[in-house]
Amino acid sequence: MNTLLEHDCEESAVEYTSTPEKPYHYVGSGLKNIYLVGIKYWVCSVCKQQAAEIPSLNPLLASVARLLVEKSSPLIGEQVRFLRKRIAKQSKEFAAMIGVTPERYSAMEASDVALAEGRDKLVRIIYRVLSRDPKLMNALTNEHRLEQ
Repeated sequence: MNTLLEHDCEESAVEYTSTPEKPYHYVGSGLKNIYLVGIKYWVCSVCKQQAAEIPSLNPLLASVARLLVEKSSPLIGEQVRFLRKRIAKQSKEFAAMIGVTPERYSAMEASDVALAEGRDKLVRIIYRVLSRDPKLMNALTNEHRLEQ
């Protein structure tokens, strides 16, 4: 029997709890820089696959989206993809919303280059409106904050 091909990950799993010194790298969001502390996760000792128990995943992802929309630096492709997926839009549909071809949009999502200022603002406004996140919607009603 080839143990790498034929094994039960649950039986071979070792449980860990993430700490500030060794946080859990959460790649399921599609963002490279999400690290979580205080969660249980398991690593298969045979194939090294990981699984995690992430409580309150939707509120966590909503908070990440809020941080992205409110951050001062420009968005990059993976962040735009994350926001698009949070509002459940197909890439072709989102491309039309921000005024680019589907091909250009695909290249934009794959890029680590910052979005142009106008397109960046448009993506953030579209997310604020379509997410229906009350915390983000409140900023749209405050004209001073919208100008910032």
